[in-house]
Order: sequence, then C-alpha cells, then structure tokens
Amino acid sequence: MKRLLTFFFCVATAVMLQAQIRGNSVVVTVEPDHADWHYKTGEKVNFTVEVRQEGTLLKNVAIDYAMGPEMYQDIRKSVTLKDGSLKLQGTMAKPGFYRLDVTAHVNGKDYRGACGAAFSPEKLQPSTVMPEDFEQYWQKSIAEARKTDLNPTKRLLPERCTKDVNVYEVSFNNERWGSRTYGILCVPVREGKYPALLRVPGAGVRPYGGDVYTASQGVITLEIGIHGIPVTMEQGVYDNLGNGALQGYWEFNMDNREKHYYHHVIMGCIRAMDYIEQYTPWDGQKAGVTGSSQGGFLTLVTAGLDKRITCYAPVHAALCDHTNSLKGAACGWPHYFYENVKIKKWENVKIEECKNEKITTSRYYDGVNFARLIDEGQKGWFSFGYNDDVVPPTSAWATYNIVKGPKEIKPYQATWHFWHQEQWDTWEAWLLKELKQTTATQLADRLTSLQQKGYMAGHQDDPFYGIGWAYEDGKSDVKLTVGDCPAVMGFELGGIEMGDEKNLDSVPFTRIHDELLAHVKRGGVVTISWHPRNPLTGGTAWDVTSNKVVKSILPGGVKADLFKVWMARLADFLESLKDEAGQPVPIIFRPWHENNGSWFWWGQKLCTDSEFKALWNLLQDEMNARGFSNLLWSYSPNLDGGWTLERFMQRYPGNDRVTLIGEDAYQWGSEQDFIKAVNSDLTFLTQFAKNNGKLLAMTECGFKNIPDATWFSRVLKPQMDKYPISYFLLWRNYEKEWFGPVPGTPCGDDYRKAFKEAKNVMFLGKIKE
Repeated sequence: MKRLLTFFFCVATAVMLQAQIRGNSVVVTVEPDHADWHYKTGEKVNFTVEVRQEGTLLKNVAIDYAMGPEMYQDIRKSVTLKDGSLKLQGTMAKPGFYRLDVTAHVNGKDYRGACGAAFSPEKLQPSTVMPEDFEQYWQKSIAEARKTDLNPTKRLLPERCTKDVNVYEVSFNNERWGSRTYGILCVPVREGKYPALLRVPGAGVRPYGGDVYTASQGVITLEIGIHGIPVTMEQGVYDNLGNGALQGYWEFNMDNREKHYYHHVIMGCIRAMDYIEQYTPWDGQKAGVTGSSQGGFLTLVTAGLDKRITCYAPVHAALCDHTNSLKGAACGWPHYFYENVKIKKWENVKIEECKNEKITTSRYYDGVNFARLIDEGQKGWFSFGYNDDVVPPTSAWATYNIVKGPKEIKPYQATWHFWHQEQWDTWEAWLLKELKQTTATQLADRLTSLQQKGYMAGHQDDPFYGIGWAYEDGKSDVKLTVGDCPAVMGFELGGIEMGDEKNLDSVPFTRIHDELLAHVKRGGVVTISWHPRNPLTGGTAWDVTSNKVVKSILPGGVKADLFKVWMARLADFLESLKDEAGQPVPIIFRPWHENNGSWFWWGQKLCTDSEFKALWNLLQDEMNARGFSNLLWSYSPNLDGGWTLERFMQRYPGNDRVTLIGEDAYQWGSEQDFIKAVNSDLTFLTQFAKNNGKLLAMTECGFKNIPDATWFSRVLKPQMDKYPISYFLLWRNYEKEWFGPVPGTPCGDDYRKAFKEAKNVMFLGKIKE
C-alpha cells in the first residue's frame, strides 16, 4: 500500500510540474507599424524588434536577423542590441510578403521571433498552369475508382463511444480492390438524418481519434487516414513507418501522374464521400470537408472535385503553387522546386514553357488547380498565419484569390505553422454554422435580428375572414385597421390528418397553402399549429374522456399505426409548402401547445410527463426522418402564473428539440390576475430563454371580444414591452368571437394607437425594410 501511494504521489507530482510549464522567460517580438500587418505596394513597413526577459527589455543581447521577400530574404546581419530593441524598415514593389526573422542568443539558447508584412496580398495570383485535361483526368480517375465496390467494414469502438455518439473504425476500397482507406466514423446516437463532415489529415503517419465533439453537435464526422493502414494501432507502428517505408512519401513518383503518391490519397477522399452517402444517415444536403496543411490541400481537392461538398475550410493549405519558386517567389510545402533550379530573384520565367516531367506532373497535384474548380454552390473559410514558414502566406493568399465561389478569409497574422485556440474555436463554429444552417436556422437568425428592433405583430387566420367578411382576396382586419399586414400570420392544420378538404375551422387547405406561401413571398413570418382529432375515441382535439390516448399512439400502442398515417398526411402537406424556386419555406411549428392545461387529449392530466415527451419526440423524429429542415420548433405551454424550473422541465422536450419558447396567454379572469400571471411567466421564461439560447414569443394571446376598448394599449402592450419577445399572435377574428382589432371600432383605434404608432412594434412593412 505504501509503495502504491508513493507511485501515485510521483505521478501526480510529474503531472503538476508538466502542467506548470508555460512559455519562455525570453520573448522576441517583431512588430509592424500597421495593426493588420497590411501595406500597399511601394509603402514602407517599419518593424520594431524587442527582446525581453521577464517582460523587461534585455540589454546587450546578440541577435541575427534576415529580411526580404519570404523564402528569398537577401539581407542577413548579426548585431548587438544595447537596449534590447531595434528599428528596421522594408518595402516591396510587387504584391507579396516581406518577412523579418530574428534569432536572439541568450545564455546559450536561441529564441525566435518573426513578422511577415503583407503587401497588397489581395492582388497575388498563382503561377501554376492548369493542364487542359485537368478536370477530365480527375473525373475519369474517379469513374475508374468507382468501378471497384466499396466493400466496407465497420467496427464499433465502445471505449470511445459516448451517450450521444457512436464511434467506429471503418474501411472501404479505394481506387482498386485491396487498396483501402481507413478512418474513424462518429455518428449521433439519435435516429435521424444529419449533415456530414469529412476531416482530412495533415502530413505524417499517425493514428486518429475521430471527431466526437462535432458529432455530438448533430453532424456525422469521418476522419480518414491516407496510407491504407488501420488508424487504431499503437503509436510505435506509425513511428516505424514514418521513419521507414513512408518517409518522404510526398515525393514518391513525382514524375508519374498515375503513380504519384497523392493519386490514391485523392481518390480516398472522394471514396470517403461515397461511403458517407451510401452507408451513413447523411441528410443528402449539407456536407463539409476540412483539414490543415496537407489536409488544407485535400480540402481544396475534395471541394473542387466533389459537388456534394457545400462548405469547406482549408487552414494553411499546403501543396499550393508548386512552381512559384521557379520565378523566385514563395511556394507551398513541400517546396518541390525550391533551390533546385538556378534562378535569379524575380527573374521573369515563363512557367508554362517548363517541360520537366516533375513540373508537368506537379500541376495535376497543385491545390491551386483544384481551387479553380470550386463553384458558387460551395462556401469556403480560409485561415492561415503570416509567420508561417512551412506554408507561406504568399501561396495561401494567391490560392484564396483564385477561388470564384463565396468565401471568407480569416488570417491570424502572428501564427506560424500552428493555430491559436481562438482560431480553432472560430474554425469549428464556422463549420457548425454552415453544416447546421437550414431554412429553420436562417429563420431563427432572422427572428433574433428583428428582435433587436422590437417585436412583431401577428394574427391567426388573418387573410381568411374577419368581422363581417370572409374569403375576400387581400382583405384583413389588421390591414383595414392599420394599413399594413401583420408581420406574423398563424395557420391551423387540424383535420389534415383525416384527409379532409377543410381544417377544423372550415378553412380549405388549398387556401391555407396559397395564403401561407403568399405571406412568405411578401416577406412575412408564418406559424403553424396542429390540433389533430382524438385518435383513440374519434372525437375532437378537445375530447378528454380518456387518459390513454397518448399511450395508444406511442410505439406498440393500439393506435400507433393509425397515428403514423396521420403524421404522414401532415408531412405530405408540409412538403407541399415550397417557394417558386422549389425550396421549402421557413415555418414556426408549434404542436402540442398548452400541454400544461387539460383541455386537449395531450394535456397535463391526460398523459404522464414521460408520455408527453415521447409524443413530442415521435412527431419531431418523424418530421426529421422526412427531411424537414425548414421547421422551427416552438414549445408553447399555457399561461401558468407560477412556473418553477423543476415544474417547467417536467414536460420540456429538451434544448436540442426546441428553438422558440412560447406562451399562450389569454385574459379569462380579472385584469389584475392576468397581469400578475403574465409578468410572473414572462420573467421566468425570459431568464430560461437567455440561459438556454432560445427565442421567446407570445405565441397566442387575447381577450375574447375585447370588452375593454383600451385593453391593447393599457393592459397587453405594457406587459410585453418589458420582455424580449420576438412576436405576439392575437387569436382569430371570427363572427361570434374575436381577439384581434375590429376595424372602425374603439378597440380597433386602440390597437392602432398601441401598436402601429409604436416604434418597437413591427408590421409587415417594417420587417421588409
């Protein structure tokens, strides 16, 4: 026991000592006089060199420095800094990077600093020539590779799995039978269709762990190796290969287009996308690829050759602009022709006339030429450092400039051939944003943006009928009252499950279809509720004679098959809601609302909390399985007046299933009780929404027949003004009951005064601006 304690003490001490080692006592900084490190050609960059020890300038320190165009620095000197600092100056007449490298010698150790100043980098262009048959050659190679069946293998790695993600080692045939690609596949546990991300590796020989984090966010990830060997072996195996048979693999068969080492590597990337498409629950819509260094090159390769890729993120992409060194300018790793050709700096060499077989072959393996194939349907994010001495920013900028599709650039100037934590975080966030961006997430972004200006006015069944009229094109009680349409319109689909022609309020579904799409086309926001009939009794949604209804439609229940048919009919209608371009329109979908009451068959006393959550999941999973990415799911309980976190969470479906928190708030009793309950609920819901990243809205509200003509301005609006709601939706105006404004009446005038004349309330015209 004593020996065991001693062992643990030693291990703990070693870990603590290791954790405490951070940085160096001596730091060399090279600072330009422009904060962004950018200059126009012909301008001068003024560098300040400082050598500090423990934050203080170090006197009489010996340094060596080299300065000039990166990779071709022509000024080299050794000096002693009396006060620890030095001023230097440089310039460039052509676009490129002027680099200053400094090495300080302190107590027998060397400390480095550098700065790469950018001169008109947006004007840099690559030198590499694109062969006339470049795209044809690679598409033919892909077609040949696909003649070989993938013949995949898949092995669960239980020690790497989490409650949210299953992790597997997979393999599949590459360009010929027996030539295999291995990788780590991570798939979300929950059933459904997901976007996918292919991670391609940097140079080297190593095992891989897989991208579990991104998979936990709802993205299928496949991280592949390139050497045709399993990726879960002991590190020593890879070390032996890297120092032996695979040492310098990037130069294997440089003079042979078909046998070049990267030929099978490139085919492996495309076949990895084939694997994702055929053997994973990919949604078929969003796919990304990313990697750094060699992986940055493979990112450009995959995006250029495979139009299944919708977004790509190369970070300090290597293997770009190989031939740039033939004219005396910086070229990408692995610097194939750097210092191999006798040239003069900036000599005008006609690159296209070089007939060397290695040079000719290199053009088929240059990231620049693959970048030229990227199109408008693919969005890119480029990032690299200005101090990188492996992948020079000259080649990185030139590659970025040649891309014609939508793109972003995010340099982290001070980085070398590594990335900062902030860079990684931005990189990951961008990928998740692009991969998970759907019509629904775009709607959420829009609602978030609009909420900064105030909140939107909404009305249920607004274009169908009102007080004294019905089904008159272009007519609306709200429009008659304020001269503008509501920003938000609500529609009801109860009855669609029965195959009826009209909904439960006798509105034809064809009319709902047309008016909903018309409002979206106008720039409005739409929300859909669904009050399906009671599947157990055959009654309405308000039939609460049995507390077995929800249980009866869950898997294994006596009405499960019937409800599946109902969900299919609902999905068929939702699928028809597409714009003129054939794209699904964004919809706020709020099923199973007011579940904390007991007037619907899914209410509080009609099913258990677990049954309600299962009901929500059943419908949502079915819609997800149908591929709906345009539904923004809203959870809308009824006015409660006493929410606690514990009570609210009892039925809350979960943050991964809800985007908008709603409140259905009607005044049925006294004004005082209503105001008290609304403020209590919205105070709680505001905090909950803030803590959990949710939107907030008054998803239904009103005062039946508005007996108080000043209710809108005196009661409703003052309460809503206190909270960051996205919109409020007054219930419908029907002949015998109404909740919205009645044109030409005192309540209509009050509505106009309260909302139309308010700066913080938006009707359709304002949200279109």
